[in-house]
Amino acid sequence: MHKKFIFSIFILTFIVLFQGLVYAQEIDIFVPEKPTTIFAGETNTLEILVKNNRDVKDTFYFSVWPTYWIDIAKYWTILEPNEVATVTLTLKPPRDVEEGTHELIFTAKSGQDISISKNIYFSIKRPTNVFVTEIKINKQTLKPDDTLIIQPVLTNIDKKQTMELLTTTKISKDNLIIEKFDDTVTIRPESTHTLSYVFNVKNTHIPENYQISTIIRNKLNKILDEKTIDFKIEKTSNIKREKKTENNILYTNVIITITNNGNVVESFKIGESLPTISKNFFYPDIEPVSEEEKDNRIVYNWLIQDFVPGEIIVIRYQLRFTNVVLVSCVLIVAIVWVLWLFYKPSLKKKYIGLLGLETELTISLYLKNRGTKTMNNITVTDLVPPLATVIKKFDTMTPTLKIKPTGTELTWKIKQLNPKEERVLTYRIKPVIDIVGKFKLPKSHLTYTTKTGKKRNVVSKIITIMGKVK
Repeated sequence: MHKKFIFSIFILTFIVLFQGLVYAQEIDIFVPEKPTTIFAGETNTLEILVKNNRDVKDTFYFSVWPTYWIDIAKYWTILEPNEVATVTLTLKPPRDVEEGTHELIFTAKSGQDISISKNIYFSIKRPTNVFVTEIKINKQTLKPDDTLIIQPVLTNIDKKQTMELLTTTKISKDNLIIEKFDDTVTIRPESTHTLSYVFNVKNTHIPENYQISTIIRNKLNKILDEKTIDFKIEKTSNIKREKKTENNILYTNVIITITNNGNVVESFKIGESLPTISKNFFYPDIEPVSEEEKDNRIVYNWLIQDFVPGEIIVIRYQLRFTNVVLVSCVLIVAIVWVLWLFYKPSLKKKYIGLLGLETELTISLYLKNRGTKTMNNITVTDLVPPLATVIKKFDTMTPTLKIKPTGTELTWKIKQLNPKEERVLTYRIKPVIDIVGKFKLPKSHLTYTTKTGKKRNVVSKIITIMGKVK
């Protein structure tokens, strides 16, 4: 197989030399006399001169063999008689190409099918036997909250030597480093090693193109190789709104929290719709820029401008019901008080007759249960001052009498009194001396027990009786 390849090259070279002898006078190709040194993994250029020796203008086409990792800047040109053109070849041999002398064949062909070829020799050298083969990423385009997995692949093509490397992988934008990863790696001969790093995209990262570069150095900190790739963070709009309500008997607090989870600066309006009646109770921390009323509702609008990624804005307002609650409480108390007066048991004290030394005066106590519940364990007490005496003759219930320094105390015991039931208690008194002017009888007292066992007390008014007038 090897002998056939050498024979083919020999025949091809012979044909090229033979054609060159035939057309040497028509076309000249000038190539470097000595092999040019180029470096594997790098971009190298080689310039070739082509001269039109004919006495007419002609079009010339250029080709090269082999064609892999070799490009021609311009594949054709038009030359005047004796004009010379410069043809630039770009050579970028891969990192793992064999070192040594390589050959290519450059051919120039005119529009009249006149062609000539020349062999070009160049020497390939590798700057290093270790290099960054590629940088793998799981996504080319990302947005906030995405995870970028970065995997630089390192290769050692040396057949004997183990390499210890210092690696730096950095993410940058406009030469500004966003994040950096450093590692120490040992690669055995003729093997590869893959690193892996994780980069979390945040909404504070500007939506633009970013670069990932991996640099490898030896122990002496000399750069051996570097590779760079790009990725993009795209624009993402993500406004999050949370509403929290705190209720109280006197007020309601509403807290609206707005967060920019996207990666672009935003400007917008935020509206809050409430019943129209709430207008009288609305107290915001920040005044809205506008109000709109429609269909018995009112919409308050706040304007948010230049809302940067990651920023949080809080809008608070309060619905205050203090005045309403106070008025309601007063009304409720008034109603309860009126109802209590209306349903409260009544005790009225009245008298019949004239106040005189020889006359009897009848005192009546009118007791009524105006409520809807039965009154139990009722006790009615009254007091007659010492200026009068109680006649022990009673038209209704007979009370218990007790003489005290303050006068004569009368006590009636009633087991119960049904709702709306009335009772009249009477007794007679007679002055012990002539009384001139006013004679006051003190308040009467009523105590009873409710259905729940609570004790209640009701009193009558003081009554005044006129005595003799001087």
